[in-house]
Amino acid sequence: MKPALVEDYGNATYRSLARSVLSSPFLKNKRIPFYVAMDSTILHFKPWSCIVFNPHVKGGWKTILEKYYETDAYRKLNSAVAGDPLLAKYATVHFLNTLFSESKKQLNRLKQLSEEDKKDPVGSLMRLLDQAPPGAGRVVAAVVAALEKEAEEVLKDIEVAETFSHVGVPVAAFLEKPDEFREKARNRIVVHLVRFLRRLRREAPSLKQARMPTLVGGRPLGVKRLQRWSELSAVLPVELLDEDLLAYRIASRTVRVAERRGFIQDYVVYLDKSGSMASDIKYRFSPTQVEDVPKISFAAASALALAYKLRQAGARMTLKLFDVEVHDPITDFAQLIDTLMRIKADSGTNISRVLEDALNHRDAKIIVVTDGIDQVSDESVRGAKSAGLDVTFIFIKTDNELLRRNFRCVHIEEAKPAILLEV
Repeated sequence: MKPALVEDYGNATYRSLARSVLSSPFLKNKRIPFYVAMDSTILHFKPWSCIVFNPHVKGGWKTILEKYYETDAYRKLNSAVAGDPLLAKYATVHFLNTLFSESKKQLNRLKQLSEEDKKDPVGSLMRLLDQAPPGAGRVVAAVVAALEKEAEEVLKDIEVAETFSHVGVPVAAFLEKPDEFREKARNRIVVHLVRFLRRLRREAPSLKQARMPTLVGGRPLGVKRLQRWSELSAVLPVELLDEDLLAYRIASRTVRVAERRGFIQDYVVYLDKSGSMASDIKYRFSPTQVEDVPKISFAAASALALAYKLRQAGARMTLKLFDVEVHDPITDFAQLIDTLMRIKADSGTNISRVLEDALNHRDAKIIVVTDGIDQVSDESVRGAKSAGLDVTFIFIKTDNELLRRNFRCVHIEEAKPAILLEV
């Protein structure tokens, strides 16, 4: 078997990416010929319009790559990942994993598997196809179909990753574990969460309750010439800079140094994860399109949208999940989304515990999102009221007279993912 492309296979970038792909835990204990890994890496990292097949090479491997190259699924995927080492690696890892599994499956149809076939099914299948056995065309078609289907699935994963990235979530750690990430991304809660985030990114209102600093961006402290690149992380707010402006500042190595933004009220969001939150609520995607979605999906999307907006404004959101107990606080953005991707609705609801815990956050704006009031005591309500807590309850298709008399309450019958940005 020979490499199928017209490329410089000594290129350090390609070889490094290929080695990185083969070191993925997802391919652990799966023997993949290095040239197969090289071709697969180049096929996803390099723009498809620049790929050139070697006319002097014949055989099964080149045939499979050429047919895969011609599919719409590959070209759409390539358009999304080409030039990005992280996304190209993710796509290549899944490509090779599918190639390994399908090769083993097709070999098993053609002959009795030897120990070598089991260890290296890709190499064994390609050598067999080079001999043009009867039925080789069907084998090639089956392998390409499996790779095409996998490309469609990877593109879905990439869309999820891009949505998270657009709201400021670092996705590199997720993509390094492709099997875990896909399992999360296919979760029904996460599927709807991603859809909400996409719409919120376009339509979300600005924060109404945030108290902005007297000088936007902070008070100037002077101009400083950077001495080392590591100082860039101290320049605030870097994440808010226009890309062209940031590029200019990096090129000139001169930046405006400012103190952090003035005081903006921090938020604490208590999110109900009781069993009833797994049930559905109506969501109006358009004036004529209504869909049933899990309550916890839009609640999680609302929490992420608020966390992102607060992060932009220089404030912080603490998330606390609760059921019959209040769980540990989460403030790290990556940990927050990882938790929401794993969330499971179970157990009951105890609002009294929430109000007791809220006494630890007297200076914050407190929002409680719940769809059921199983337990709430007069004592906990009086304690929170006398402490002057700034509490807002978001009631999802439920109500509670005691809480409504003492705190601000918002009642919703349909999912409104932007609700936390509006209160």
